[in-house]
Amino acid sequence: MRHLLSDCSNSLVIDNDYSINIEPSENQIIIMGFDANKSASKFKHPNISATVKRIHEFKHYRKNGGKFWTSRAGVDHYLVIPRNQITILSEKGYSYIKTEINGVKVTLNVSGGTNGKGWADYLNTRCHTLVNHKLSDLKKIAEVAIYQELTDVKYPDEFDLQKWDKLVANKRSDIKESIAKLIEGNKQPRIKLVQGLTIKEGYGTGVRRRWKKTYETDTRYRLDETGALKKVVGIFDGMKYAVKLNQIDWAETARMNDLM
Repeated sequence: MRHLLSDCSNSLVIDNDYSINIEPSENQIIIMGFDANKSASKFKHPNISATVKRIHEFKHYRKNGGKFWTSRAGVDHYLVIPRNQITILSEKGYSYIKTEINGVKVTLNVSGGTNGKGWADYLNTRCHTLVNHKLSDLKKIAEVAIYQELTDVKYPDEFDLQKWDKLVANKRSDIKESIAKLIEGNKQPRIKLVQGLTIKEGYGTGVRRRWKKTYETDTRYRLDETGALKKVVGIFDGMKYAVKLNQIDWAETARMNDLM
């Protein structure tokens, strides 16, 4: 069964033990998040009300029951969707409400809890979707959105922007390869290391790459150190060190060498 959101009252009962409490509104603000390296993060459309650089936090569970968090640089698109364009599907979401918008299946990430009769989710006028929808999904949803100036969107401060830049740079293989090529061309680029190390800054003098097989015949091959970048060798505080890739501050290194 399907329920047009604009026709729903303040409470939608999906089953005897599952319901959705709905905050009244004509429009629904949905926030669609994407990793910064996804093409959808760079998508522009006049119906997108705001686009914000955001650090996305992800919770992971270990087999022993423990959990840990990771961070990724991302982008949030804010879209205002008339509720007569949103259909709620009759599925028990338990904090993940299943909907459809302009033919696209969209899961809304909301809060919920037990209410004495079972489980109730709470659909406020603003909520997030699951991250990293396909670009084609975003285009379809933007078609039915309406532009609305949002005055209460929280934008990142300078500290968050610096962290965002670092996370982006750490994922950009092109920056790492550009630095490697400068080193291999005897350009000695400046290298900035992450905070917390006793050595801070220096210049690159060599690289270490993974061994790569080059087949000369079907059965005979040779090994060349031409594979993916593994370590950077440099002079730091007058001493020669080989540093791992995760010990390099790639954002600052890129800036110092005019790569960002």
